[in-house]
Amino acid sequence: MEDHTGLAGHRAMNGPDSRSSRRNYLAGAGAGLMAGTVMAMAMMMLALFRNQSIWTMPNLIAAMWLGPDVATGQLGFPTLAGFLTHEVTSTLMGVIALAWVAGLEGRRLLLASLAYALASYPLVFSAVISWANPVMYERTSMIVMTGAHLLYGIVFAAGYSLFLGKKKSTA
Repeated sequence: MEDHTGLAGHRAMNGPDSRSSRRNYLAGAGAGLMAGTVMAMAMMMLALFRNQSIWTMPNLIAAMWLGPDVATGQLGFPTLAGFLTHEVTSTLMGVIALAWVAGLEGRRLLLASLAYALASYPLVFSAVISWANPVMYERTSMIVMTGAHLLYGIVFAAGYSLFLGKKKSTA
């Protein structure tokens, strides 16, 4: 029996330029955007709970482009730049996730999405953020951010199923 999971399996069944393939890419992008937005909202709620500014995390993200002086809790252009960076990255990560999740449903989709989120975040954090944005690297908790990225995985799986219009499966 052939394995039709992941992006390669999806392409084997549907062809690389099929309507189904385009739909799959859009579902991955949409689910990534949705997951990134929910994750950002959760981090803002955590900031409120900690009596911190909800704008601190987007500003920390913007420090990668605009320098460490923007890593404040003030609302402004850096906040928008950081939020847009997060949303674009979340969308891109959703498309990249297709290599692991295309063709999966139900629990398998959820587990693959969680594994992807859990594996990709520490890699990105240590390999990219540590040199591209040392301010964010120093000021964020690996445990909190790992939890946030697990939330990304859960929401991604739900969003991907929703955008594809697949019924729930427990297989």
